[in-house]
Amino acid sequence: MTRTAFRLAFPTVVLAVSSLGVFAPSALANDEASGRWLMRSRVISQSGHYEVTRGFRADRRGGNGIVIAASDVTIDLGGYAIEGSATPGAGIRVMPGVSNVTITNGSLTGFRVGVDVTGATNVRIEGLQIKGGDMGGPPPGEIGVLIVNSRGVVVERNVVTGTFLGIFVRGAGSGGNRIGNNTLTGGSNGQLGICYNPDDSGVATGPSGDLVYDNLVSRFVVGIQTSVATAGNLFRDNSVAAFAQAVEEVTAGSNVFADNLSTVIVP
Repeated sequence: MTRTAFRLAFPTVVLAVSSLGVFAPSALANDEASGRWLMRSRVISQSGHYEVTRGFRADRRGGNGIVIAASDVTIDLGGYAIEGSATPGAGIRVMPGVSNVTITNGSLTGFRVGVDVTGATNVRIEGLQIKGGDMGGPPPGEIGVLIVNSRGVVVERNVVTGTFLGIFVRGAGSGGNRIGNNTLTGGSNGQLGICYNPDDSGVATGPSGDLVYDNLVSRFVVGIQTSVATAGNLFRDNSVAAFAQAVEEVTAGSNVFADNLSTVIVP
Protein backbone atom coordinates (compact mmCIF):
# COMPACT_ATOMS: atom_id res chain seq x y z
CA MET A 1 0.00 0.00 0.00
CA THR A 2 1.46 3.34 -1.05
CA ARG A 3 1.38 6.06 1.56
CA THR A 4 0.25 9.43 0.27
CA ALA A 5 2.04 12.44 1.73
CA PHE A 6 0.46 15.87 2.00
CA ARG A 7 1.72 19.18 3.31
CA LEU A 8 -0.20 22.21 4.53
CA ALA A 9 1.94 25.29 4.10
CA PHE A 10 0.90 28.92 4.51
CA PRO A 11 0.59 31.06 2.42
CA THR A 12 0.76 28.79 -0.62
CA VAL A 13 -2.25 26.79 -1.79
CA VAL A 14 -2.36 23.29 -0.36
CA LEU A 15 -0.99 20.75 -2.82
CA ALA A 16 -0.88 17.01 -2.56
CA VAL A 17 1.25 14.66 -4.61
CA SER A 18 0.20 11.07 -5.09
CA SER A 19 0.01 8.41 -7.72
CA LEU A 20 -3.03 10.25 -9.01
CA GLY A 21 -0.97 13.35 -9.76
CA VAL A 22 -1.08 16.81 -8.20
CA PHE A 23 -4.36 18.15 -6.85
CA ALA A 24 -5.57 20.80 -4.42
CA PRO A 25 -7.66 19.43 -1.51
CA SER A 26 -8.88 22.96 -0.77
CA ALA A 27 -8.99 26.33 -2.44
CA LEU A 28 -7.56 28.99 -0.15
CA ALA A 29 -7.50 32.75 -0.32
CA ASN A 30 -5.39 35.16 1.71
CA ASP A 31 -6.47 38.45 3.21
CA GLU A 32 -3.45 40.52 2.24
CA ALA A 33 -4.45 43.39 4.51
CA SER A 34 -4.24 41.28 7.65
CA GLY A 35 -1.19 39.16 6.91
CA ARG A 36 -1.83 35.65 8.21
CA TRP A 37 -5.63 35.61 8.42
CA LEU A 38 -7.35 33.15 6.10
CA MET A 39 -10.53 33.99 4.24
CA ARG A 40 -11.89 30.44 4.51
CA SER A 41 -11.26 27.17 6.28
CA ARG A 42 -8.74 24.64 5.07
CA VAL A 43 -10.77 21.62 4.00
CA ILE A 44 -9.20 18.18 3.76
CA SER A 45 -11.28 16.19 1.29
CA GLN A 46 -8.78 13.48 0.34
CA SER A 47 -7.44 10.60 2.43
CA GLY A 48 -3.76 10.75 3.37
CA HIS A 49 -1.10 12.01 5.75
CA TYR A 50 -1.09 15.80 6.21
CA GLU A 51 1.60 17.87 7.87
CA VAL A 52 1.24 21.52 8.83
CA THR A 53 4.47 23.34 8.02
CA ARG A 54 3.60 26.78 9.40
CA GLY A 55 1.11 28.16 11.92
CA PHE A 56 -1.79 30.27 10.72
CA ARG A 57 -4.93 32.09 11.84
CA ALA A 58 -8.44 31.06 10.88
CA ASP A 59 -11.12 33.32 9.41
CA ARG A 60 -11.50 36.30 11.74
CA ARG A 61 -15.25 36.25 11.04
CA GLY A 62 -15.52 33.00 12.98
CA GLY A 63 -14.63 30.14 10.66
CA ASN A 64 -12.98 26.83 11.38
CA GLY A 65 -9.25 26.32 11.16
CA ILE A 66 -9.19 22.90 9.48
CA VAL A 67 -12.19 20.83 8.40
CA ILE A 68 -11.65 17.08 7.92
CA ALA A 69 -14.21 15.87 5.40
CA ALA A 70 -12.54 12.60 4.37
CA SER A 71 -11.84 9.30 6.11
CA ASP A 72 -8.41 7.77 6.62
CA VAL A 73 -6.68 11.04 7.45
CA THR A 74 -3.74 11.74 9.74
CA ILE A 75 -2.93 15.37 10.43
CA ASP A 76 0.28 16.32 12.23
CA LEU A 77 0.31 19.97 13.28
CA GLY A 78 4.09 19.83 13.47
CA GLY A 79 4.13 21.64 16.80
CA TYR A 80 2.62 24.74 15.22
CA ALA A 81 -0.31 26.85 16.42
CA ILE A 82 -3.63 27.46 14.72
CA GLU A 83 -5.26 30.61 16.05
CA GLY A 84 -8.90 31.68 16.08
CA SER A 85 -10.60 34.98 16.75
CA ALA A 86 -12.73 34.05 19.80
CA THR A 87 -15.86 33.81 17.63
CA PRO A 88 -17.89 30.68 16.69
CA GLY A 89 -15.82 28.08 14.93
CA ALA A 90 -13.61 25.09 15.71
CA GLY A 91 -9.87 24.78 15.49
CA ILE A 92 -10.35 21.37 13.87
CA ARG A 93 -13.75 19.99 12.89
CA VAL A 94 -14.27 16.31 11.98
CA MET A 95 -17.36 16.02 9.83
CA PRO A 96 -20.21 13.47 10.21
CA GLY A 97 -19.62 10.12 8.56
CA VAL A 98 -15.85 10.40 8.68
CA SER A 99 -13.78 7.56 10.20
CA ASN A 100 -10.16 6.66 10.91
CA VAL A 101 -8.74 10.09 11.73
CA THR A 102 -5.71 11.04 13.83
CA ILE A 103 -5.01 14.62 14.99
CA THR A 104 -1.79 15.26 16.87
CA ASN A 105 1.12 17.49 17.90
CA GLY A 106 0.20 21.18 17.98
CA SER A 107 -1.83 23.92 19.60
CA LEU A 108 -5.26 25.45 19.04
CA THR A 109 -6.09 28.77 20.61
CA GLY A 110 -8.92 31.29 20.46
CA PHE A 111 -11.64 29.01 19.08
CA ARG A 112 -15.12 28.48 20.51
CA VAL A 113 -14.35 24.75 20.23
CA GLY A 114 -10.84 23.36 20.07
CA VAL A 115 -11.68 20.03 18.37
CA ASP A 116 -15.24 19.16 17.29
CA VAL A 117 -16.01 15.51 16.46
CA THR A 118 -19.63 14.99 15.41
CA GLY A 119 -21.11 11.80 14.00
CA ALA A 120 -17.67 10.24 13.38
CA THR A 121 -15.97 6.97 14.32
CA ASN A 122 -12.44 5.90 15.22
CA VAL A 123 -10.89 9.31 15.83
CA ARG A 124 -7.71 9.85 17.85
CA ILE A 125 -6.93 13.28 19.39
CA GLU A 126 -3.52 13.25 21.02
CA GLY A 127 -0.79 15.62 22.12
CA LEU A 128 -2.66 18.89 21.58
CA GLN A 129 -2.53 22.08 23.61
CA ILE A 130 -5.93 23.79 23.52
CA LYS A 131 -6.31 27.24 25.04
CA GLY A 132 -9.51 29.21 25.53
CA GLY A 133 -10.03 32.83 26.47
CA ASP A 134 -11.78 32.16 29.79
CA MET A 135 -14.86 33.96 28.46
CA GLY A 136 -17.36 32.07 30.63
CA GLY A 137 -21.01 31.29 29.78
CA PRO A 138 -23.76 31.12 28.87
CA PRO A 139 -23.46 27.38 28.22
CA PRO A 140 -21.88 25.76 26.41
CA GLY A 141 -19.31 28.59 26.15
CA GLU A 142 -15.83 27.65 25.04
CA ILE A 143 -15.13 23.92 24.82
CA GLY A 144 -11.78 22.18 24.65
CA VAL A 145 -12.91 18.93 22.96
CA LEU A 146 -16.51 18.30 21.87
CA ILE A 147 -17.67 14.76 21.01
CA VAL A 148 -21.24 14.37 19.72
CA ASN A 149 -22.79 11.01 18.75
CA SER A 150 -19.39 9.55 17.92
CA ARG A 151 -17.86 6.18 18.73
CA GLY A 152 -14.34 4.91 19.20
CA VAL A 153 -12.91 8.36 19.91
CA VAL A 154 -9.63 8.40 21.85
CA VAL A 155 -8.66 11.65 23.61
CA GLU A 156 -5.28 11.22 25.29
CA ARG A 157 -2.41 13.33 26.62
CA ASN A 158 -3.90 16.70 25.73
CA VAL A 159 -3.69 19.92 27.75
CA VAL A 160 -6.79 22.13 27.86
CA THR A 161 -6.78 25.49 29.66
CA GLY A 162 -9.10 28.47 30.01
CA THR A 163 -12.32 26.92 28.64
CA PHE A 164 -15.84 26.92 30.07
CA LEU A 165 -16.12 23.15 29.44
CA GLY A 166 -13.00 21.02 29.23
CA ILE A 167 -14.20 17.84 27.47
CA PHE A 168 -17.89 17.65 26.52
CA VAL A 169 -19.38 14.29 25.41
CA ARG A 170 -22.95 14.33 24.11
CA GLY A 171 -25.67 12.10 22.69
CA ALA A 172 -26.91 8.53 22.92
CA GLY A 173 -24.89 7.80 19.78
CA SER A 174 -21.65 8.32 21.69
CA GLY A 175 -20.02 5.24 23.21
CA GLY A 176 -16.87 3.20 23.43
CA ASN A 177 -14.75 6.34 23.73
CA ARG A 178 -11.57 6.54 25.79
CA ILE A 179 -10.58 9.76 27.54
CA GLY A 180 -7.35 9.48 29.49
CA ASN A 181 -4.22 11.19 30.74
CA ASN A 182 -5.44 14.69 29.90
CA THR A 183 -4.80 17.84 31.93
CA LEU A 184 -7.85 20.11 32.11
CA THR A 185 -7.53 23.44 33.92
CA GLY A 186 -10.25 26.04 34.15
CA GLY A 187 -9.67 29.77 34.49
CA SER A 188 -11.74 32.17 36.55
CA ASN A 189 -14.88 31.15 34.65
CA GLY A 190 -14.43 27.40 34.11
CA GLN A 191 -17.69 25.54 34.77
CA LEU A 192 -17.31 21.79 34.04
CA GLY A 193 -14.09 19.85 33.52
CA ILE A 194 -15.64 16.70 31.98
CA CYS A 195 -19.34 16.73 31.13
CA TYR A 196 -21.65 13.97 29.83
CA ASN A 197 -24.99 15.12 28.39
CA PRO A 198 -27.68 14.27 25.83
CA ASP A 199 -27.59 15.98 22.43
CA ASP A 200 -30.07 18.56 21.13
CA SER A 201 -32.45 16.03 19.56
CA GLY A 202 -34.83 15.96 22.53
CA VAL A 203 -33.78 12.43 23.54
CA ALA A 204 -32.66 12.47 27.19
CA THR A 205 -30.28 9.50 26.91
CA GLY A 206 -26.61 10.35 27.18
CA PRO A 207 -23.42 8.54 26.14
CA SER A 208 -22.62 5.07 27.44
CA GLY A 209 -19.73 2.64 27.56
CA ASP A 210 -16.92 5.21 27.81
CA LEU A 211 -13.77 4.86 29.89
CA VAL A 212 -12.55 8.09 31.54
CA TYR A 213 -9.31 7.60 33.44
CA ASP A 214 -6.13 9.18 34.81
CA ASN A 215 -7.18 12.75 34.01
CA LEU A 216 -6.21 15.78 36.08
CA VAL A 217 -9.25 18.06 36.31
CA SER A 218 -8.62 21.28 38.20
CA ARG A 219 -10.15 24.70 38.89
CA PHE A 220 -13.62 24.17 37.44
CA VAL A 221 -16.79 24.72 39.46
CA VAL A 222 -17.62 21.03 38.99
CA GLY A 223 -14.93 18.54 38.02
CA ILE A 224 -16.96 15.71 36.43
CA GLN A 225 -20.70 15.84 35.76
CA THR A 226 -23.07 13.24 34.23
CA SER A 227 -26.64 14.02 33.20
CA VAL A 228 -29.79 12.29 34.49
CA ALA A 229 -29.89 9.65 31.71
CA THR A 230 -26.17 9.16 31.19
CA ALA A 231 -25.38 5.60 32.27
CA GLY A 232 -22.93 2.75 31.95
CA ASN A 233 -19.69 4.74 31.78
CA LEU A 234 -16.58 4.07 33.84
CA PHE A 235 -14.64 6.86 35.59
CA ARG A 236 -11.52 5.68 37.39
CA ASP A 237 -8.25 7.01 38.77
CA ASN A 238 -9.04 10.64 37.96
CA SER A 239 -7.65 13.45 40.13
CA VAL A 240 -10.21 16.22 40.58
CA ALA A 241 -9.78 19.53 42.40
CA ALA A 242 -12.92 21.65 41.95
CA PHE A 243 -14.27 24.87 43.42
CA ALA A 244 -17.71 23.51 44.36
CA GLN A 245 -18.07 19.78 43.67
CA ALA A 246 -15.59 17.22 42.40
CA VAL A 247 -18.14 14.75 40.97
CA GLU A 248 -21.83 15.38 40.28
CA GLU A 249 -23.65 12.24 39.15
CA VAL A 250 -27.22 13.46 38.72
CA THR A 251 -28.61 9.90 38.80
CA ALA A 252 -26.57 8.27 41.53
CA GLY A 253 -25.24 4.80 40.76
CA SER A 254 -25.88 4.92 37.01
CA ASN A 255 -22.17 4.98 36.20
CA VAL A 256 -19.12 3.43 37.83
CA PHE A 257 -16.78 5.75 39.75
CA ALA A 258 -13.74 4.02 41.23
CA ASP A 259 -10.44 5.07 42.80
CA ASN A 260 -10.81 8.75 41.95
CA LEU A 261 -9.05 11.34 44.12
CA SER A 262 -11.05 14.48 44.78
CA THR A 263 -10.98 17.68 46.78
CA VAL A 264 -12.73 21.05 46.91
CA ILE A 265 -10.41 24.02 46.58
CA VAL A 266 -10.78 27.67 47.58
CA PRO A 267 -10.92 30.03 44.57
